[in-house]
Amino acid sequence: MTLRHRPRLVSYVLLLGLTAGGAALLAQAPRLPIAEKRVEKQVVLHGETRTDEYAWLRDKSDPRVIAHLEAENAHTTAVMKPTEALQETLYGEMLGRIKQTDLTVPYRKHGYYYYSRTEEGKQYPILCRKKGSLDAPEEVMLDGNERAAGQAFWSLGDADVSDDGTRLAFSEDVTGFRQ
Repeated sequence: MTLRHRPRLVSYVLLLGLTAGGAALLAQAPRLPIAEKRVEKQVVLHGETRTDEYAWLRDKSDPRVIAHLEAENAHTTAVMKPTEALQETLYGEMLGRIKQTDLTVPYRKHGYYYYSRTEEGKQYPILCRKKGSLDAPEEVMLDGNERAAGQAFWSLGDADVSDDGTRLAFSEDVTGFRQ
């Protein structure tokens, strides 16, 4: 085992609580996959050449990349198995402390009050506005939950309303790669 892999092992041993059962489980876990170095890409920036030996990992369709990621996932699942009950407990505790139905502080711009809100049981923000007063009817400009429907991944980037208030420009990510 090289020096650079020792912190991971120490973390796993601490995570498993230094128990005999935890140590046995760690010994049974699939071998920690190490991505092989390949010299495939050289990048020149500001007159300096850098070699990226792991550039091959960027090709999401390469069967070698998929196999490597599956091996990493299998290793993580095996090592984390003893903590599943604790993970559920912590998740429930954190979720219990989050106000799921909430709204941001409204701000005024060109005669409208803009804010976003979240609803319990829904994952994404809803961008809204009210004309002239906070007592006015709500206009939903963008419902992230509707945009995310049917997507494996969805994230809202920036959003801004035109000066005349007739258009909403926004960016969204449906791949998880911020493209």
